[in-house]
Amino acid sequence: ASASCYPGGECEGLRRLEETITARAQWSRDFEKPKTRPNALTPETTVLSPYLKFGCLSPRTFRRALADALARAPPRKGSPPIVQATLHGQLLWREFAYLHGLSTANFDHMEGNERCRQIPWGDDAELLKAWEEARTGYPFIDAIMTQLRTEGWIHHLARHAVACFLTRGDLWQSWERGAAHFDRMLLDADWSMNNFNWQWLSCSQFFYQYFRCYSPIAFGKKTDPNGDYIRRYLPQLRRYPKNLIYEPWKASLAQQRLYGCVIGEDYPAPIVDHAVVSKANMAVMKLAYAEHKKGAASAGDGVVVSGPPVKKQRRK
Repeated sequence: ASASCYPGGECEGLRRLEETITARAQWSRDFEKPKTRPNALTPETTVLSPYLKFGCLSPRTFRRALADALARAPPRKGSPPIVQATLHGQLLWREFAYLHGLSTANFDHMEGNERCRQIPWGDDAELLKAWEEARTGYPFIDAIMTQLRTEGWIHHLARHAVACFLTRGDLWQSWERGAAHFDRMLLDADWSMNNFNWQWLSCSQFFYQYFRCYSPIAFGKKTDPNGDYIRRYLPQLRRYPKNLIYEPWKASLAQQRLYGCVIGEDYPAPIVDHAVVSKANMAVMKLAYAEHKKGAASAGDGVVVSGPPVKKQRRK
């Protein structure tokens, strides 16, 4: 990953704190992380996490600067955002993840982690590598993975999308594999937070609504209907119109040639059919949750849950 986007050091961390928090009191007051866009061309969050991770900026300095900014901000009209979504809430999430990382044995593994759901994840090196190398055939997912590889940072909702895609959403691969890749690639990789987030997003712990699945197509469209983010990170698709750029395989061969990118040659076809595999994965998650509830894992009895068959798409 290139550090050119986010140069390191204490001076840079303090400069960025001044630029993003101190100088923007009202913005800091109104900040709600879920309302920021995962595919904005310029980050809509502070991107202070790498500086916190490396100790270039202490959480106490962050907290004091935030408190000073909030004290200077004019009164907010209407209801305030929930604490978890605020900038102060982001520091609290960090402490929450640290608490679990410290107090949970084998926190970075499924087996031996007493709080983690035991889910029969697949082990397909080809699927994992396609995800890591931005070759899934889903432009929104591949654009995120390209940004991760080239810049070392991606928005938290972008992390949600690709983590769900790798695990319970589509590819049915272990969250441990995803966490290991993020640990290698993220500038802000933090052991406790990384493993916390992957267990959350795979519905292995902390978050249990496995029936809520990120669409690799619709989710990105909501905040970037024109597909500008995809055009930046996947320039081979830049000539595709907005109605096709999230699903380029739907273009006719003549259209693909006109746009200068033939699916299966210049850009991969989808490696799985999201509509099919996501439903199959939900069914297996339901069984795994039922077994967990019965206590079969600890008692050593009950039905052994096996993973869904991953139906790979034929390459065009």
